[in-house]
Amino acid sequence: MLLSILIPVYNERTVVERSLSLVLAAPLPENMERELVVVDDCSTDGTLAILEMLAGYEPRIRLLRHEVNQGKGAAVRTAIHNARGDFCLVQDADL
Repeated sequence: MLLSILIPVYNERTVVERSLSLVLAAPLPENMERELVVVDDCSTDGTLAILEMLAGYEPRIRLLRHEVNQGKGAAVRTAIHNARGDFCLVQDADL
């Protein structure tokens, strides 16, 4: 089974690396894998560079980006549309 954890992100450079690390380390039921579907909503504070670095070495992170800020709801909808899991949950980037 696959759990898609949908994470909308906007200007979270000070917390995003630690937050994603905690989400990746959280326990799951037996026989359940996870993917993080992270949607950067056109951050302007350097968040995208951190996300690109993390996604570059962590295959469970799937990074998507809005070219124009569209708000949290649009970021969640983008994540839902791209989720591959049997189940989904939304996790804010600041936990």
